[in-house]
Amino acid sequence: MPQHLPSSHSFTVEKTTLPNGVRVLSEFVPTVESFALGVWVDTGSRDESDSTIGIAHFIEHLAFRRTARHSSRQIAAEFESLGAYTNAFTAKEQTCFYVRALRPHFRKTLALLAEITLTPAFHPADIEKERTVIIEEIKSYDDEPEELIFDAGEQQLFGNHPLGNPIAGSVESVSAISPDDIRAFHQAGYHAGTIVIAVSGNITHDEAVKLSARYFGDVQGVSLSRVRTSPAVMPADRISINKSFQQGHLLLGKKIPGVLSTDRYGFSVLNTLLGDGMSSRLYQRVRERAGLAYSVYSSVQMMTDIGALMIYAATDERKLAKTEMMIREELAKLCSTRITPKELRRAQEQSKSGIIMSLESMSSRMQALGKSELEEGFHESIYATIERVEQVTADDILRLSQEYLQPDDGWSVAEIRG
Repeated sequence: MPQHLPSSHSFTVEKTTLPNGVRVLSEFVPTVESFALGVWVDTGSRDESDSTIGIAHFIEHLAFRRTARHSSRQIAAEFESLGAYTNAFTAKEQTCFYVRALRPHFRKTLALLAEITLTPAFHPADIEKERTVIIEEIKSYDDEPEELIFDAGEQQLFGNHPLGNPIAGSVESVSAISPDDIRAFHQAGYHAGTIVIAVSGNITHDEAVKLSARYFGDVQGVSLSRVRTSPAVMPADRISINKSFQQGHLLLGKKIPGVLSTDRYGFSVLNTLLGDGMSSRLYQRVRERAGLAYSVYSSVQMMTDIGALMIYAATDERKLAKTEMMIREELAKLCSTRITPKELRRAQEQSKSGIIMSLESMSSRMQALGKSELEEGFHESIYATIERVEQVTADDILRLSQEYLQPDDGWSVAEIRG
């Protein structure tokens, strides 16, 4: 093992597949009195058609509106009477409904999540109410330059592929989604083959399996298999959005491999070096030394088959060109010079710290279970992940930089100017 972890961080992930295909994963943590429970559905915004953009997110909202048995007020009252916190999110490839609660309330919260995910009522009045709510949510993004520019950047990278669409959709697309569309998408996407139940906390695997079988054992599968296509290669381009904000905003984007690539550990370390944290090269150069930006960072998003590296900065509109030049200079340095052992070690330690500290959150552990099962089909141990991070070398960083970070090769650029 690469390093010692306290016994409270040690865990065993158990998995059982119910006869109908629903997968149950659990991680027993007896040192806590609570649990995090997630019902994951292997359906997200990339599974939408051109005529239903935003429908996965729409269904996530509607699930809490009304079920076959409860109204939205009753659902909220049921959870809160248990002292439970519940929410949901829609991603590019998954939808997750989750709850955090105390151990005695596991059965009841699982029953409620099953009801929400499996039997939403999709009442016409509720659909129209939630349509209005979501349209207002979409409009609010127009007032958030970071949201606006990242949506534009993903559209640049992935084009007309569903991965290029905003998860919430547009005002036009959400306005056009019909009740029949909603029911059909739910029926096709929410079935035994797409559902994963993930539990982390003071719940035994036997209990998780027994109650999952009780509430999800009758879920039917579908005969048709879904095929996800990868986005085509898009030419690098530059777009300028004219919108009045207090600052100018800049986003550089580049496609990288997905989560199944063995280089994902190298990209994690490389991203830390480049723009994640106060010691990163972009932060030190653009903010600390040049004083050009308050916010400058890089981020990595990885789907199963493809990913994106994004570099973002907010600065005075008159300094956008200078900021972009400095960013490209830092990219050039990574491509031309091997990083020092000290810098490599710092980035590895920062990456490892994030991994280890996440183990102290039941919600983070539950999310790791669900995502890894849906994206990779297995759950990698924390020891294996840390070992792979430690195995990243300076040569790996140089190779990835030279292949993906060449400053004048293939970057799409979006900017917002007033």
